[in-house]
Amino acid sequence: MGKVKVGVAGVGNACSSLIQGLQLCRELGERVEGVVRWSFAGYTPQDIEVVAAFDIDRRKVGRDLSEAIFTEPNNMLKLCEVPELGVTVERGPVLDGKTQLIEVDEEQKPVEVGERLKEERVDVLLCLVPSGAAEAARYYAGEAAKVGAAFVNATPNLIASDPEWGRRFREAKAPVIGDDLESQMGSTVLHKLILELMVGRGVRVKETYALDVGGSPESLHALDWEKTVMKRKVKTKAVKSALPYEVPVVAGSTDYVDFLGDFRDTRIWIRGSLFAGAPVEIELKIRAPDGANAVIPLMDSIRAAKVALDRGVAGPLESISAYHFKHPPVFLPPKEAERWLQEFIEGKREK
Repeated sequence: MGKVKVGVAGVGNACSSLIQGLQLCRELGERVEGVVRWSFAGYTPQDIEVVAAFDIDRRKVGRDLSEAIFTEPNNMLKLCEVPELGVTVERGPVLDGKTQLIEVDEEQKPVEVGERLKEERVDVLLCLVPSGAAEAARYYAGEAAKVGAAFVNATPNLIASDPEWGRRFREAKAPVIGDDLESQMGSTVLHKLILELMVGRGVRVKETYALDVGGSPESLHALDWEKTVMKRKVKTKAVKSALPYEVPVVAGSTDYVDFLGDFRDTRIWIRGSLFAGAPVEIELKIRAPDGANAVIPLMDSIRAAKVALDRGVAGPLESISAYHFKHPPVFLPPKEAERWLQEFIEGKREK
């Protein structure tokens, strides 16, 4: 099948988790835990090769990617040793990507990202910039479209679900996937599944929330209220998609707790009524590492993008987006999204 050449915009915890995950897959093969689909339409995780990386933090720029992923402010769990990759982190444009933890050296000049994507023959560009960096996300999307590379948007900035961007990627003959990556087993997917189960069992959901705190750089970015509101709207809409009727729903980050490191604690609360209006409440807590929770969705999305390129499919990929993202172009119940994705893998569904 050949390699899937990947570029990464943003060398944070999600990038660290992906690089370490790919290394574990190279070392352990199918014995590695947690991989749902070792073969995705013929591509395995061992076929994924990161060939370009862009960031703005002076401590990462100029380093080999194997070193940069363990450089502050990253605090992702160390899952394995990563040998030198021969990929130097290059300076991207700052735009609105600078946060409280990022250190920028203005003397470092940004590279021409589109040119570098062409030179490295990048198939798929991953957008892993901070959540509130809307301008940066749009810039990288534009560079991918310019050279006909697929684009995977892990941020809550709307790209794949924006009709105008959908048109641009169709014209570029390249697929686009997103928006806002959903964890392999995080609060959003768990919340949706519980709500879907309750509705299916005849419970009338009255109101619900899912609020979290975390210690990763991404959680600190959420302290910017304007960005928090944007992220909260996306997460809330994702949770609401599991319900066939309107109820009060709130979902989002509330604070930064540095000693939690890369872990995120979420409290989910649901109030509803059973037969004859009898009350029921569900309350649960989930703790999981942000970074490691991103590996499987990212590996699946990269391979889905490459499959679409091979098949000549362009524009928003609805199946993988509905399955692995909080704000896809088309919202689907979890089980329906899984069915659509399987049909895409088998070639029975175009997108």
